Amino acid sequence: MPAQEPEERRVRKVITACPDPRMGPAIPPAPDRSQSPVIIYAKSLDASKTSEGSATGDVELFRLDQYIATEQVLFDPVKEIVTVPGSLTYEDQQVWLTGKQGNYNFIEESGDFSLVDYGLSSSSANGSAQFVELVGGHTSKLHDIDYTSCPGDDPDWQIYARELELQHEEGRGAAKGAKLFFKGVPVLYAPYFTFPIDDRRKTGFLYPRFGQSSDLGFEFGAPWYWNIAPNMDATLEPRYLTKRGFMLTGDYRLMTQKTRANIDFDYMPNDRKTNRHRYHYLVDHRAYPWKRWDSRIIVNRVSDRAYFQDFGTNLVQTSQQFLRSSGTLTGVGRHWDFEFMVDDFQLLDDEILPQNEPYRRLPRLGYWLDQPLGNSGFFFGLDSELVYFDRDIGITGARVDLYPRLYWNRYSSWGFIKPSIGYRYTGYDLDRQGLPGDESPNRGTMIASLDTGLVFDRMTSKGDLQTLEPRLFYLYVPYKNQDELPVFDTGVFTFGYSQLFNTNRFAGADRQGDANQLSLAVTTNQFSGAGGALLWSLSLGQIFYFDDRRVQLDGLPPDDDNYSPFMGEFAWYFSSRFSAIAGLQWDWERNEVSVGSLGFNYSGKQGERIRFEYRFRRDRVDQFDFRIFWPITESWRFLSRVNYSFEDSDLLELQGGIEYESCCWALRTVVRRYLRNRDGDYRNGIFLELNFKGLTSVGNKSNRLF
Repeated sequence: MPAQEPEERRVRKVITACPDPRMGPAIPPAPDRSQSPVIIYAKSLDASKTSEGSATGDVELFRLDQYIATEQVLFDPVKEIVTVPGSLTYEDQQVWLTGKQGNYNFIEESGDFSLVDYGLSSSSANGSAQFVELVGGHTSKLHDIDYTSCPGDDPDWQIYARELELQHEEGRGAAKGAKLFFKGVPVLYAPYFTFPIDDRRKTGFLYPRFGQSSDLGFEFGAPWYWNIAPNMDATLEPRYLTKRGFMLTGDYRLMTQKTRANIDFDYMPNDRKTNRHRYHYLVDHRAYPWKRWDSRIIVNRVSDRAYFQDFGTNLVQTSQQFLRSSGTLTGVGRHWDFEFMVDDFQLLDDEILPQNEPYRRLPRLGYWLDQPLGNSGFFFGLDSELVYFDRDIGITGARVDLYPRLYWNRYSSWGFIKPSIGYRYTGYDLDRQGLPGDESPNRGTMIASLDTGLVFDRMTSKGDLQTLEPRLFYLYVPYKNQDELPVFDTGVFTFGYSQLFNTNRFAGADRQGDANQLSLAVTTNQFSGAGGALLWSLSLGQIFYFDDRRVQLDGLPPDDDNYSPFMGEFAWYFSSRFSAIAGLQWDWERNEVSVGSLGFNYSGKQGERIRFEYRFRRDRVDQFDFRIFWPITESWRFLSRVNYSFEDSDLLELQGGIEYESCCWALRTVVRRYLRNRDGDYRNGIFLELNFKGLTSVGNKSNRLF
């Protein structure tokens, strides 16, 4: 018997009451054991260098990662074959097992064992077999077996198979003559199928999914996954919808050192309801050709305007007005940004007239500069854009927009001051399509502003830090008549807190708003003295107008209000688990709330989630969105979502469901009802997902709630 024992004695894995059910990491290849000695511990040993020996009494054999424990071992030192006539335990870095008897050849790293209980290292997968073969240190063949990832003597799901082969280095298993039982009921039979035994990808069929909706009928899909290369894969899924017909869905992914690409598509050769082919495809390609430069190409198209109304899976998809496709090349320097872009739009909303369709930009070039002028604190800024607008109906043409400016920045602990003066020029070269008017209109106007603020702080009696930050922003832009200018891509900004400090109330270069106004605002924050976390924040502000705003869109009369709505925003972070936010815009001229919002978010210790949002904008939006995910017991959970519009007196979306989860399986059932078009038609859907942990999921996943 050797003089010294190993530092650690091996202990066979014990399945706990509820182990981690996730598949383990990829098992590393078996180590080279050929040069490692075999170490034997026993109460008595009878051995020689050339003849068969034996060891009895608490026998333990070690060789590198391999370990055998039993009461008696017969050992051939020449052939390095171990025979165990009685009960034994075997373990290496890939598999562990217990059996009644066995043989193992250390040279070939192969053996066989009878009446075995087994398990996979780094995983909760386990089972039993009549006979097990270990082949070449990397493959296990099990005969007349059962397999599960559930703990205990009565697992909820099991696979019974005539033969199971586990290829540890490839991370895959293959079963022959397999039956899947759930709660003692057979749910699947397969003469042959493969499955992963770790988290590595593999080619093959995924498990089927199914669902039910009111206008599509019962849906069944059988996805097939193709692991093309380490940096490339694809999934193809034939689907059958009882009210529509067959559809093929797929996605392709590619990743290299300088590119990222993704292609998604759906194709239905013959829609039974419309008697035509339907499709959607999305191509998204990113590339990084040089340092600080990147490009992106997006192509997004559908066969017809009603596609998402018929096949969209959520309210966001069904309410889309158009699809945008684009190609972009951007570069970033220390003080500059550059963009070259082209885009196109596919209209989906029948309510949008042809003369109101968005313009294609073919192309758009943008250059932005923010250059410091030495150490003087002065900066030279430039916003520039050259773009050609194209459309089938209406005026088309090119537009150049230049906004050079000079400003001075001074920041310190007490506050900041930033005066700025610039000149904005916008010129056009138009094709008026026979309409009267100037083909080369232009506009130039000065823009002057002063932005300044102070910072005060104090320590509260509780040791927290509170700040008070008043801010003043003055803007002057003289009036220029711009009625002759076209409107290509310009609209009015939604008024919010950031608009207090913006130099233009219009988004886009076709209009530069005239201004003689002063914004007054104040923000106060309180930070925890213990960790510095923000506890709450309050911001108040308003614009005071000294002149009417004469520049308008769509021939509207000048705005003669003396001041903007009064704005307030409040955020409260009561704890790391609860936060609330509220916003209000009060119109003094009309004595009414013009905009309001309220929301809170809660995250509990046991995974509870609640989110509530209320949004109001007079004559446009009046709706709330409530979502909840709440554990009822350790295994049962409830989830729901209600999205309702008071403005339309209409339910936008209703969702409710329950989840059950145990150590080795989970069930999720969700019922959804959501608006699918402007006509008030709803889609009712049922989503059912059954997950056998460590094996597969069966069913159709619902959308993420949060």
